Amino acid sequence: RRFCRCRRCHTPATAATPGGSPVITNLPAAARPVAMLKGRDLREIITLNEPMKAALTEWLTSNRSNLIDAWENYQYMRQLMWPEDQRAGLPEALLFGILAQESGGKVHAVSRSGAAGPLQFMPATGAAYGLGIANGFDTRYDPTLATRANVAYLNARFAELGNNLELAVAAYNGGEGRVARLYNATGGKGFWDPSVYSQLPPETRDYVPRVLAAAWLFLNPKEYGLQFPRVNAGEPQMLTLSRATSINELTMCLGNRGVRDGWFRALRNLNPRYDPRDVIPSGTVLRVPPFVLRLYKANCLDNPARAQMAADLAA
Repeated sequence: RRFCRCRRCHTPATAATPGGSPVITNLPAAARPVAMLKGRDLREIITLNEPMKAALTEWLTSNRSNLIDAWENYQYMRQLMWPEDQRAGLPEALLFGILAQESGGKVHAVSRSGAAGPLQFMPATGAAYGLGIANGFDTRYDPTLATRANVAYLNARFAELGNNLELAVAAYNGGEGRVARLYNATGGKGFWDPSVYSQLPPETRDYVPRVLAAAWLFLNPKEYGLQFPRVNAGEPQMLTLSRATSINELTMCLGNRGVRDGWFRALRNLNPRYDPRDVIPSGTVLRVPPFVLRLYKANCLDNPARAQMAADLAA
């Protein structure tokens, strides 16, 4: 197992009509590589068979809240991650699908087997693609560097697996060596072919449709009655701390104006080097969502009572 997590069996493909993605809707026609993989639209590649339908059902029922959380978390990191895929010609929908399944968009997620970061790299695989310990920080937790490694890994798999989407995703979970051997032994057959599918671990057979179902819903939410919330994200801005604080203290001081459940996750994801309890020195520059700049001034600088409350609780 190289990365992380995974459902059922094989039936023929069925067609579906794309719904209205808020991401696609808000992008000009010339800048819509969110769905494009090697010149082909993901919506023409993905097979909506029984395992895919089962995965869609799971995301839309018991796992819907996790999918929405992943969407919200991703929006704050989007400008740190998506450009890496865009430059490499990989679809944003696939990036979101992997992120949603692997970590739910929580940068500090760690699996029981030791996979870590937003895209859940194992130490050895991460090291092979440029991730490791730098100045005491595990760069698997860095959203930009993790995405860069993800891009390199996937493009290497596409090159050796005939640009097969499902097999590349299977390799991400089940290991590139295992999938490459199956691909070569079966004369280049695809993931859904029984001769390949039956020889993969149950986790990987489950993992692939879950990733692709999340990607499909990223592109087609309206068709499935899925409404992703609007997020006050935008390009992360630089906030210079006027006094020493911690992520925990800053979260309490800011409150939850502008967001449903506070700014903790966004601050953690955008500043992965800091433990939330660590005191960060005055003058340190943090990355924050744009809306946080005004909240910091209003609630943490111009409101001494709020600032003291947060400091007392964080002490």
